[in-house]
Amino acid sequence: MVSVKRKGIEFDVDKEKKGEKVGNYMDKIGNISDYEKESLKFLERDFNQCFQQIRHYDAQSFSILKLVFTGYTAVIGVAVGLYQFGLEKNMDISLPAKAILFISFVVGLLLFSFAIRNRVYFVQLTRYLNEQRGLFFQHRPFNFGNKSKMYTDYLQPPFFNWRSSHAWSSYIIAALNSTLLGILLFIALSRFRWQVVTISCLFSFIIQLTIGINYLKSREEKSASEAVFGKD
Repeated sequence: MVSVKRKGIEFDVDKEKKGEKVGNYMDKIGNISDYEKESLKFLERDFNQCFQQIRHYDAQSFSILKLVFTGYTAVIGVAVGLYQFGLEKNMDISLPAKAILFISFVVGLLLFSFAIRNRVYFVQLTRYLNEQRGLFFQHRPFNFGNKSKMYTDYLQPPFFNWRSSHAWSSYIIAALNSTLLGILLFIALSRFRWQVVTISCLFSFIIQLTIGINYLKSREEKSASEAVFGKD
C-alpha cells in the first residue's frame, strides 16, 4: 500500500484505484436498460429462493435418516418383545410381530426412494445456482477473481457421488431396511434361519443400492424437467 500526503491530506493510492474500479463497475450497471435491471432483480430473487430450497433438501435428507433410526428402533423393540413374550408364554403371537415388521419394511423402502429423489432435487438446484454464479463471476464484478474457486460448474455436483453425505444416508437406510427384513425372516422361518437371513439381507442391500444408484446416474445430461419429472 502506498500513501501520499498532499497539503496535510493523506491519500491511499490502492484504495483510490479500487474505488475507481468499483465506480466503473457501478457505471456499467447504471448504463444497462430497465429490462436488464429487472432481469438482474429476478435472478437475485431466484438465487436466494433456490438457495433456501437447497438448504431445505439438505436438511430433509438427515430428517429422513433420523425418522428411520427412531422408527426402526421402536418397531424392532415391539416386534422382538412380542416374539420373546410368545416364547416365554408358549403362545404363537408372531403374526402381529411379522405384520409390524413387514409394514415397516415397505415404509422403509418408500423412505429410501424419498432419499434418492431428494438428491435429485438437491443436485438440480445446486447446478442451477452454479450456472448463475458462473455468469456473474465471468464479468469479474468489483474485480472479484474468485480465488477460492467457489463452485461455478453447472455440471457439478454429480447426481451420484459415493462420498456425499446424501449417499451415505442412503447406504444407512438401505442397511436398516435389510436388517428389518432379516429380523422378519428370522421370526417367520423355523429352518435354515441364518442362511436365509444372511443371503436375504445382502441381496436386499445390494438391490436397493443398485436401483438407487442407477436411477441417479440416469439423471445425468438431462434437462431439469426430464431429470425431475421424467419428460421435457
